Amino acid sequence: MAPTTPWSTTPIAVDDPTVVTGQRGTAYSCPDLVTLDGHLAALCTRIRQATPQFPSLVQAFRDDVDLLLDRRRWLELTSV
Repeated sequence: MAPTTPWSTTPIAVDDPTVVTGQRGTAYSCPDLVTLDGHLAALCTRIRQATPQFPSLVQAFRDDVDLLLDRRRWLELTSV
C-alpha cells in the first residue's frame, strides 16, 4: 500500500520530490512552507501527548521533526 499523509488517506507517490518520509515510514507531503509548518505543529502536539508514556514514539516524532526542519531549510533556500 502506498504511504499517506498524517491528515489524509490519499496515497502519495513515493518518488514525489515534495514528500519527506519519516523514520517509521510516514509520508509528509511538503510542497510549501505552510503545509510543512502544519506537519511540524501536528508533530509537536503528538510529542506532548506521547510524553512520557511512549518514549519510543516521542523519539520517532522528534526524528521526523528533524527531517522536516531539514526540508524547511531547503525550501527556504530554494525559494529566494
